Amino acid sequence: MSEGLLDIFMHIPKTGGTTLNEIFKKQYKLNEIYDHDSFEMKMMKMDELTEAEKRNIKAITGHYFYGIHQEFSRPFNYFTMLRDPVDRVISSYYFLKDYPGYEMVKDMTLEEFVVKGPEAPNLQTLMVCGSQEIPDIEKAKENLKSFSVVGVTELFNETLFCLKKEYAWGDIHYTRKNITKNRLAKKEVPSDLINLIRKYNALDLELYDFAKKLLYEKLQSLTVDEQKQLENFKMEQSASN
Repeated sequence: MSEGLLDIFMHIPKTGGTTLNEIFKKQYKLNEIYDHDSFEMKMMKMDELTEAEKRNIKAITGHYFYGIHQEFSRPFNYFTMLRDPVDRVISSYYFLKDYPGYEMVKDMTLEEFVVKGPEAPNLQTLMVCGSQEIPDIEKAKENLKSFSVVGVTELFNETLFCLKKEYAWGDIHYTRKNITKNRLAKKEVPSDLINLIRKYNALDLELYDFAKKLLYEKLQSLTVDEQKQLENFKMEQSASN
């Protein structure tokens, strides 16, 4: 954890964040982390927290858009995880079809979801730029540059290792959580539908490529010993899954 700073995990839906969140939460005491409308295992909105409770909080996690730090008057840092937009949209569609509160998705085709579904077009850019309505790719890139770590789902272990190094986390071994079942694999989706997803997520594709560039820069800065530690961690995780 960062000494004196508010650590913020901006959890973008269907990017592997539930697994990461479990690891993140283990690094703090119960009264030190605010987890998306819950605090100390009680349902509690951010505006219901007392100033004393806010002062004690060292970390925030949840499906927040960039800007949640404005609720706290102290220095902060963010980290997040992005995912290939095509995979993320497909996963989101099958997940939300059976999720309470998203009944509108139940009768949608995947094609309809791509065009007008909730959490579909350019959601990653929207969240990272901090806008609720208009995705601003340049603002999103600028924000990502200030993040302590920007990971990608497809390099989950590498991302996790960088987070451990950045925040001096303890054990980071994990079991995957919240995996969307009964969904089509990307290779099973017709090419014209893949192209439609890419069209409606053009900004997310650009942001995803930018995120990968930032992560590769971090990985290239690892020492020889750290690179060995990373390879050992990846082998251990592969053996346990």
